Amino acid sequence: MPTNYMSKMLLTKGFIRKLSYVTKAIITKPKWIILFVIGRFQVVRSIYLALSRLHFFPLELSSHSSCSLFPSLDTKQIVRDLNKDGIFADFSLPQGTLQDILQYVNSSDCFAGGITNLGFKISEKYEIDKMYDQPFYTARYFNVSSFCPTVLELVNDPKIQEIATQYIGSRAKYTGASLFWTFPIKGVSHDSDQQHFSQFHYDIDDYISLRFCFYLTDVNPESGPHVCIRGSHRKKPIFQAFNFFSRIQSGQRLAKLYGREQFIRLEGKPGFGFIEDTFCFHKGNIPKSQPRLFLQLHFAANRYGKAEFHDYREPSTLQSFKHTIPYGSA
Repeated sequence: MPTNYMSKMLLTKGFIRKLSYVTKAIITKPKWIILFVIGRFQVVRSIYLALSRLHFFPLELSSHSSCSLFPSLDTKQIVRDLNKDGIFADFSLPQGTLQDILQYVNSSDCFAGGITNLGFKISEKYEIDKMYDQPFYTARYFNVSSFCPTVLELVNDPKIQEIATQYIGSRAKYTGASLFWTFPIKGVSHDSDQQHFSQFHYDIDDYISLRFCFYLTDVNPESGPHVCIRGSHRKKPIFQAFNFFSRIQSGQRLAKLYGREQFIRLEGKPGFGFIEDTFCFHKGNIPKSQPRLFLQLHFAANRYGKAEFHDYREPSTLQSFKHTIPYGSA
């Protein structure tokens, strides 16, 4: 399939998806609409950050620091790096923690394309692919915050809490987890709306937000490494800020704006971790031959959804693909 055609199709689907999401949010999340309109402007974010940190009270963690899974992390230096670059990448999960999460992954259903009636064990990936003409690009785990104690152990780790609070301010709170696979594909996937994450974009999760990210599989050039542009959380082109229906930009255009030397491609062994301000331009490359399993812990100053976590789905709505008739079947 020609690249130009695929790009136009993804752009059209992205526009429709965005319009649908915004329309729904106007009704269900009015505070988020305010964020959506003004939270993309750097002056607004800077004022909000200053006010948030004005009420910051350092956490008294000295008596608990030995309980952290990451005792060697210098939280003050990390926050300085985040303020400057919007990215920090130099720590890893303990092996025991990694194995606990992988055990949860292997024993739990993930959902093809994030569709709640297409649940499957990762060992069943071949079976679900046979049901559709096009393969799925993503598979997401739901209710991770509720059902995986190891994830909540990470969320409540003193070092992670301290970094989030120092960077965001006293209102910092955990807003949810994202645990998902991205699979090698060629052309357009069945869940093509998910492919926009493979293009450079930035997120407006809140006026200030942070993600703690961990690779749970080996990530090399063949398995879709994450790419971030250093310093792009502090500077955005004005034309981009006024584009309310797409935050996607080409790598060539961003290279002219920020310099190619600011692009960081993050590779690492299972357990490799990094922290990112979600207002940075970033993307996840499409895996070429090996799938990627990715965990993100989201922190922000505000929670805009009614559900306790972003990854929450009503359990009664979650079904196995074995109970679902494929689209287009008789």
